[in-house]
Amino acid sequence: MGMARKPTNTTLLRRVTELALEVGRRRLPDHAHPKSPRLYTQPQLLACLVLRAYLRQTYRGVVEVLEESPGLRAALGLRDGRVPRHTTLEEFADRLTRAGGPRVVDELVAELLAVDGRRVDELAVDSTGLAASGASAHYLSRTGRRGGHYVKLSLAVACASLLLVALVVSRGPGNDLAEAWALDWRAASRCRPRAVYKDAGYDREATHAFWRGGRGAASFIPPVARGGYGVVGTPWRARMARDGMPPGYGRRWHAESFISGLKRSTGDRLLARSDAARFTEAALRVLAYQCRRV
Repeated sequence: MGMARKPTNTTLLRRVTELALEVGRRRLPDHAHPKSPRLYTQPQLLACLVLRAYLRQTYRGVVEVLEESPGLRAALGLRDGRVPRHTTLEEFADRLTRAGGPRVVDELVAELLAVDGRRVDELAVDSTGLAASGASAHYLSRTGRRGGHYVKLSLAVACASLLLVALVVSRGPGNDLAEAWALDWRAASRCRPRAVYKDAGYDREATHAFWRGGRGAASFIPPVARGGYGVVGTPWRARMARDGMPPGYGRRWHAESFISGLKRSTGDRLLARSDAARFTEAALRVLAYQCRRV
């Protein structure tokens, strides 16, 4: 692709747009239906949504950005100054959501990982939440309301490069183990790490069996004694309790670093109103941040 050089600040938006367009072309057909109007391709519309997520814009807002930016229009391949209407972007976002938006976006994350090409030797796994309400913490405290549920992002991050390997989106709060199985399978299909680091929320013997027994990767998770007796009885978890965490366990914080950068870049509050649309919006924000990092 000829995109190995890291961008300067003046080329960052264009690079994010070009990468989103490239991975969209790898995964999406140009048109969803033989009788589509064919004014814009699906990869072009996807790149517009990624740009919207990166800039924390509304649909109307990202249209205005494109109207004022010949460079971004050129990066998208939009000819004659033509820009999609905000309703066109909304309709495409709805179609993406109905098609299983977060799963589609996770596949695009895998394509970006392939574009980058760096080997993944270690994985750090963690989860975070994006607020489903636009209300500020001050407003919630003054009205006595609680924040309620949120959109939960479960992330497998490559240590050192801090690139996302796999993503699962769900409704929070909830136990991290609910998303762990899908996240592990997706990550294992995309890389062969020698070590996997997770916090105690992921403590389960099956996780060690998956990575150590099935994938040849050393998994490290602080064990939690259960049953009221202070005993860790299963084989791999007992070994964790006996040996403790290795010095390299500190690399688990690389996942925290990815999460911190994600929220600084794309925000921590979602604009969509329905859960399904929020899931897609959250996934697109992760994809936008991944485009920045590649």
